[in-house]
Amino acid sequence: MSYNIVFSTAEDIVGVVDAILAKPQNCSKDYICEFADISMMQAENALLMAKELNLISLNSNSTYESDSFLARLIVSSRNDVHKAAIMRLVLEQYEPYTMFKKRHGFTGSMDLASKQIKTLYSMSSSYKDIRNTIINIGTYSRALINDGANTYCFNQDEISYIEILELALKFKANDDNALAKQLGDETCSYIDTKKVFEPLSEAYSKIQNVDSDKNTIILYSGNAFESFLQQIADENGISLEGKAGISAKTDALSSIISKKHRGMIQYIIQIRNAADHGADSNEGGRIWEISDDVAQFYPMIVASTIRDIVYYKKGSLIV
Repeated sequence: MSYNIVFSTAEDIVGVVDAILAKPQNCSKDYICEFADISMMQAENALLMAKELNLISLNSNSTYESDSFLARLIVSSRNDVHKAAIMRLVLEQYEPYTMFKKRHGFTGSMDLASKQIKTLYSMSSSYKDIRNTIINIGTYSRALINDGANTYCFNQDEISYIEILELALKFKANDDNALAKQLGDETCSYIDTKKVFEPLSEAYSKIQNVDSDKNTIILYSGNAFESFLQQIADENGISLEGKAGISAKTDALSSIISKKHRGMIQYIIQIRNAADHGADSNEGGRIWEISDDVAQFYPMIVASTIRDIVYYKKGSLIV
């Protein structure tokens, strides 16, 4: 297998993974740049490294997706300590990094170890880019400790690292279970796991994260709901080609979704638009701010609406 380490930062890598999991369908580079608020060059390098670390994959139509459970753990982690532990697990599974550690053990030099893995894996990047990326991801994940004066050592504390991983796994399982309980068995069996359940579960996790971006919670939830509408359309043979956004898709499904539920969807649309569409021309170009309580309740409202529409399809009138 071929490898190549390009210069990127752990923050950019997490940012592009977050963007891809927020939009599990047709996730383009332009969307990723806008979501992560980084340049195209930063995005391209971060995408290459995320792919190297098996966090994402590139589709044949030049869009991105992720089937990685560790990617889900990273974007839904409660705090930076949990995020670091998960990234360390990702890094420890990356062959060039494990070889870098071995070569550093022989040479005692970050530079020489970087030059050696560049040669061993026929990498096209400069050894400085290789070294700087490993150091950045290593310190971010706390696999490497900065001793000062540009010297580093490998973190030997395995017990705390494993305990943090166990806690992160427990929290994520709790979030998945909370969402599944709200949706109910019938709805969970019906909805697409990857395109609907998982992004909505990530939104549930982000509600409880330290310093979560409120707009991101809205975007994850809104994208999950839009995927749900696409699933209904596909099931009923209704084309949504050219129907961009929740509003247009809902209108196209007016014969399937009840009038009352379409009215409920208007709330989902308006909040998502406030988070996603920037300046509002109807309000003199000002930008809407998402309040804390709306960000907290929005994923639950989306989940309840999905559940109620599924029940309606089965013949039950529930709101």
